[in-house]
Amino acid sequence: MTSFVPSSRLLLLPLLRSSHRAVLGEKWAVPIRGIKTTTTAWFVSSDPKSHRSAMPRVLITGGTDGIGREAALKLAAENHEITISGRDSKKAKDVIEQCQAKFNNTPRFIQTDLSLENEVIKFANQVADEQYDVCILNAGVMNPKPGRTREDREATMMTNLISSYMIAHKIIDKRSDEQRPLHFVFSTSILVKFHNATPLGLRFFNPQKVSDWQKSLIPSDVSGAGKYAISKIGLATLSSSISLANIPNVTSTSVHPGTVYTNIMSNLPARQQLYIKLARPFCTSLSDAGANLVRAAKNPLPAGKFYQADKAAKLPNFVYSESSIAAFEEVFEQFKIRN
Repeated sequence: MTSFVPSSRLLLLPLLRSSHRAVLGEKWAVPIRGIKTTTTAWFVSSDPKSHRSAMPRVLITGGTDGIGREAALKLAAENHEITISGRDSKKAKDVIEQCQAKFNNTPRFIQTDLSLENEVIKFANQVADEQYDVCILNAGVMNPKPGRTREDREATMMTNLISSYMIAHKIIDKRSDEQRPLHFVFSTSILVKFHNATPLGLRFFNPQKVSDWQKSLIPSDVSGAGKYAISKIGLATLSSSISLANIPNVTSTSVHPGTVYTNIMSNLPARQQLYIKLARPFCTSLSDAGANLVRAAKNPLPAGKFYQADKAAKLPNFVYSESSIAAFEEVFEQFKIRN
């Protein structure tokens, strides 16, 4: 893992206590019609070396491509101090150069592969020390080949869900100032909304069962659409777990940015790619999807809600029920970074 700056488990409670919130800086939150959003105030750094100290510091995993890239560009335009991560330094260079040329803003890039546990541990420790205000955990894969990592992990679950769990909990564990608001955004999917639409969904995977979570982590040579759907359900459950935990000044929101054709779909079978391309006129644009990710960063929602594109919606009960979160935490507790 390299980093450079170009020149220039938890107790579950019914609600997060809002009485701890301290008004320390610029408020981002804007009310959403019909939904009570959580007003989040951002810490203003006292570090004289920080040239954008009045603006939230934002971390975006998967910020070099797709929806994460679009979110990075939009936040750079607002003069936020941004760190992006990804595997491809060339893609990162393109994002950085665009931000410099258009917005006179130079994002920082951390090169890392979140499919590998050892790299996730290094990355999580590094970003936890850097104390971000907003963490957009957006990195993801679909139908990766091979379906298991070289550390013999299930590739989709490791990249999309386990890494986010590890990073989020390390950031929480290393908070040095409980008065400083911290907000997480997890990129989920519309699949969360429709998983239990038929009896087959919960027969395929029931998040209230420890055994189903355990089975989802078993690696195989093929990591298909089922693992992708489970990983996205897991991200919504992770977000709910953090939202329902008694952590002063910590909020968390999951968001389905929109149905978008991005590069992570390149491993899908040709026929599926054709169907998706034909449906492009009815899909969300990359720009709008990036805006939806930014909206979730600026406007935290209460537990039980998530963003469905640009609108706040209710999460299915199976995602954030006490039994689902308990089963999830029982299985994923093993991935907390202990050092």
